[in-house]
Amino acid sequence: IGYQKRTFKRNWKSWRRIRVTMTTNAIYDLLIDSVMENITGEWTIARLNVQFLANGQDIEFVGTYLNPAGEVQPLSTDFADDLTEAMQELHQTRKRESLPRANQLQMDLTTACNYTVEYRWDQEIQDEDDHFSNGGTAREWQAIRTAKYGDQSA
Repeated sequence: IGYQKRTFKRNWKSWRRIRVTMTTNAIYDLLIDSVMENITGEWTIARLNVQFLANGQDIEFVGTYLNPAGEVQPLSTDFADDLTEAMQELHQTRKRESLPRANQLQMDLTTACNYTVEYRWDQEIQDEDDHFSNGGTAREWQAIRTAKYGDQSA
């Protein structure tokens, strides 16, 4: 009985966490907090790029920030799982609300917590994601990419 009870509690917490819907502003706040926690030194502005792959279930983060001397520094994107889950929820919320398709989000953030968010759709990223999700190889993708989008090696 004890084992079943622990399993039920764990499943209940997971169900509850998934079912609680965060507002878009709450997700932005979580994103801002996560970025600020991962910058260890002084900074002036940060940029975080988020890619939504696999229909919003696979999230990739890449970021940079400027130090006071204006030098670009890499932003650690070792974020908590809660942020990834929140970004998945954001993607689904945008779909439910029939907002324009987006597979990229870019957030620019200042030390005063002023920020801008921009959503974009990149068809090439979507084509690449679809290709690999369907078992395609890197060699096949390179040929498709070159044929469809041109030689981008230069």
